[in-house]
Amino acid sequence: MMDFALPSLAAGQREAVITRWLKQPGEVVQTGDALVEVETEKVNSELESPFDGVLSEVLAEAGESVAVGRVIARLSPLPTPD
Repeated sequence: MMDFALPSLAAGQREAVITRWLKQPGEVVQTGDALVEVETEKVNSELESPFDGVLSEVLAEAGESVAVGRVIARLSPLPTPD
C-alpha cells in the first residue's frame, strides 16, 4: 500500500479543502495523472499521483478540510501479469 498525503502548495499553508476526486476507487492511475482537486486560500490546484497504482481507498471526502501531511488516499501496486 502506498499513502498519498496532502502536500504543502504554498509557504505557510496548513490545510486545503478537497474540491473533488478526479479518480475513483478501483481506477488505475499512472504517475502524473491528476488525482484530486484541492482549494487553498491562494490557489485551486490538481494534485498528481506520485506513483503508478490502483486507487484503493479515499480517506478525505469532497468538501472536507484536511491538514497538510494528512494521508488522503491509498494506492495499491498494479497487479503483476501472470
